[in-house]
Amino acid sequence: MTVLLGHLLMPKCTVIRFAAVQSSFIRLVKMSDEMDKELDLDPEWKRIQEKTFTRWCNEQLKVQKIVLEDLQSGFSDGVNLIVLLEVLSQKQIGKYNKKPKVHAQKMENVEKALEFITKKERIRLVNIGSGDIVVPNLKLILGLVWTLILHYQISVGFQIDDPNSPQVEGPSAKQALLNYVRQKLPHKTINNLTTDWNDGTLVAALVDAHAPGLCPEAETMDPQNALENASHSMKLAEDWLGIPQLVEPQDMVNPKIDELSMMTYLSQFPGAQLKPGAPIKTKGDASLVHVYGPGVQRDGLDTTVQKAEFTVDAREAGTGAISVRCDGPNGPINVDVKDNGDGTHSCSYSPKRPGAYTIKVGLNGQPVKDSPFRVNVTSGCNPGHVKVTGPGLAGGKLGETLKVEIDTRGAGDGQLAIGIAGPKEAKIACDDHKDGTATLSITPVEAGEYKLDVKFGDQEVPGAPFALQVYDPTVVTAYGSGITGEGASVGKPAEVFVDASNTGMAPLEVKVTTPNGETTVVELTPTGQTNVLSGAYVPTEAGVHTVEVKFAGEAIPNSPFSANICDPSKVTLGGPGLEKAIKDADNVIDVFTEGAGPGPVAVEFKGPQGAHPVKHSIQPVGDNHYQIHYSPHDVGNYEVAVTYAGLPVEPSKVKVPCIDPSKVKVEGPGLQSGILVGEPVSFTVDATKAGPGVVDVAITDSKGEAVPSTITQPAPGKYKVAYTPTESGPQQVDVKFSDLEVEGSPLTVVVCNPEAVTAYGPGLEKAIALEPALFTVDASKAGEGALGLAIEGPAECEITCKDNENGTYSVSYIAPRPGNYKVNLKFADKDVPGSPFEVKCERAPADATKCIVSFNNDNQGLTVDAKNAGGTGLLEVGVCGAYVPARFVSVQHNGDYTFSVSYDIPEPGETVISVKWHGQHLTGSPFTVITAA
Repeated sequence: MTVLLGHLLMPKCTVIRFAAVQSSFIRLVKMSDEMDKELDLDPEWKRIQEKTFTRWCNEQLKVQKIVLEDLQSGFSDGVNLIVLLEVLSQKQIGKYNKKPKVHAQKMENVEKALEFITKKERIRLVNIGSGDIVVPNLKLILGLVWTLILHYQISVGFQIDDPNSPQVEGPSAKQALLNYVRQKLPHKTINNLTTDWNDGTLVAALVDAHAPGLCPEAETMDPQNALENASHSMKLAEDWLGIPQLVEPQDMVNPKIDELSMMTYLSQFPGAQLKPGAPIKTKGDASLVHVYGPGVQRDGLDTTVQKAEFTVDAREAGTGAISVRCDGPNGPINVDVKDNGDGTHSCSYSPKRPGAYTIKVGLNGQPVKDSPFRVNVTSGCNPGHVKVTGPGLAGGKLGETLKVEIDTRGAGDGQLAIGIAGPKEAKIACDDHKDGTATLSITPVEAGEYKLDVKFGDQEVPGAPFALQVYDPTVVTAYGSGITGEGASVGKPAEVFVDASNTGMAPLEVKVTTPNGETTVVELTPTGQTNVLSGAYVPTEAGVHTVEVKFAGEAIPNSPFSANICDPSKVTLGGPGLEKAIKDADNVIDVFTEGAGPGPVAVEFKGPQGAHPVKHSIQPVGDNHYQIHYSPHDVGNYEVAVTYAGLPVEPSKVKVPCIDPSKVKVEGPGLQSGILVGEPVSFTVDATKAGPGVVDVAITDSKGEAVPSTITQPAPGKYKVAYTPTESGPQQVDVKFSDLEVEGSPLTVVVCNPEAVTAYGPGLEKAIALEPALFTVDASKAGEGALGLAIEGPAECEITCKDNENGTYSVSYIAPRPGNYKVNLKFADKDVPGSPFEVKCERAPADATKCIVSFNNDNQGLTVDAKNAGGTGLLEVGVCGAYVPARFVSVQHNGDYTFSVSYDIPEPGETVISVKWHGQHLTGSPFTVITAA
């Protein structure tokens, strides 16, 4: 057999049948050359078929997660074609190039696929080769896909050309499909697989036939709603039968739909299974529909009934379309039918004429139980048809006559009754026109609301009783911030109240004109009080606003009103008195009112409990500038509220602390001169009696640099300031309380630095006994401080210190005897660098001339004073009498470099005494004295 792939797009074809042979070759379809020409002239049909075949391929390929975007190029490398064949046949084709890059690899893949079709699956292909797919030819590719659809879906589904079937010749694919749908829909006339399906009703019927109750509405579908019918039913098929929409609903209803696309879609139905949970509906049974209500009762209705109502209850009857028809004495009557969504329908009609009415109710075209219903409508008195009109119903001005028209025509037979009640009796006259109409003339004698009651047949007519407002503009008043301007401000609603409680109501109009000439109408609403209305407008600028109030078009007394509107938001506050106040001082707050409109400035002070009233005054100081002078007598926090034109000025209720810096006490060692560099010091600030404020301390050293300090608050109002001096010399301590200097501030504190003291001179290294030892102390860079000087040693030294008035000191001391001495130097009670200094004191070189000799009265002894003679104490004494040496010579050191010399001369006479100090004769030595016997 031969399949002419290039001719599969046309609906007209010649089917050539062959006897079944022992093979699985598919049936041949042969098309004429004329059909091929027709294909090229119908692109819409071609577009639908390409889209359908693409969807069919994607439906097969979705198990491999492959999506063809374009059927023409989707098989060009052979990979997707091979995958499609493996999915369809459930067989493996073998090895192939899965990522072909060059033309030869693509050709090889496609040849392998075509070989599988013809040799493995025994499907003969004619007039198509690998090149027609690699360099895609859409018509041949569509033919190839149709061959696959026909073989793997349609032929298998309908067992066409099944070699195991006993029949010799079976139906064609098209005929098999037609036979299937005709068998499923025996009550439908189906001549083709294209245009007969355009209105969507056939596919809906097929869905319901395949799964009864899934689409029962198919019986009542309107063929005019073709797209809606197709979309609804195809969606049901997709959701509950698993039949994908290979043909889109808009294509099914297209007269250009091609036969092969429809065959592809419809061939999915035979094997489809209903999914669990499908919304199966029972078809309606007209005999189970119940109709009830006064609108279907034989008697009881008359022409006064506005609506004759009845209910159609089909909840027990199943699904279906409800139809209702009403025929009256003069023909069909409109029936209002409302689907309540619960299986019931609410129906009504208006029987305006007496006579016989017939109501027919059906379900799916079948009459329901007891239908048609016969209803007899009689004539009656209907006050609802009475019309009361005329300008008098709106009321009017006191002294005018109100006209009211009454029309009873069409209301039936009845007696007209009229009554009126009000603040006082009104004059009333009725002119009967003898044609069912009448004119009432009403003349009230006092303003207020009058009730006009109109009855027909002893029943009130629609709208009765009517409220007639008789008004008198002269008794209407207006008030509120929007009228007087008091309390009104820009940006906030200015209220307007109109009191018409002493008169009847009439149209009210309130119009506001701004200083710039812009107008706005105020909308009024009831307040709950009789005839008292209120509204508001929001001023957008400051100044005089003109407010016109009209009642029934007339100005009320005193209208127009002048409302002086201010703008507190334009008022600004400033001045030191806004931040803090000083006790018993003149504190000033500036008030600037430019652009705020006219208005008085006022202020209110609220002080701490028990505080005296605040003395204050407000003084103008220039255009749009005021000053508030105030003097609190008590410390503490004050609440200051400034108002303008009676309205608060932002910031409202400012909290201003009142303080008394003179009550701040500052003391402590950190404020005393003589403190040391590097030594932490502190002082206290006691502000307990100064009021609420903040302590601030700034310390500046002698070089002008800031000295870091910390402030802690151990108790309310008490502060501790700690710092460490960094430089010697005078430093300034500035203590402020809420930015004000406290008493005595700034303070000067002199810082000293013992480390900057230098001491130098020979007296700090060595000393000569009994001679002045000198050294200098330089404290010029150490700041102010007391110089301390002490010398420790074998004997007390005589010390003198001279202040040179330039920060230096000249020191002299005399050590009375040799030995080791310590010179202690302190500055500000701290050792200066090098202190204590170790000094070794030695005697001077021996000088015999400085020795002093004194003899006893009897010349039997003498004393040598060598304290100032230097040396180490070597004293030599020789005594020789006139004739013989002395028996003995005794020299005793007294411990202070004085020596006592005694000797014994046995014979009186001239005695020679030799005295030497360190080998040198003392002055006068040797001495000659006369000794007694």
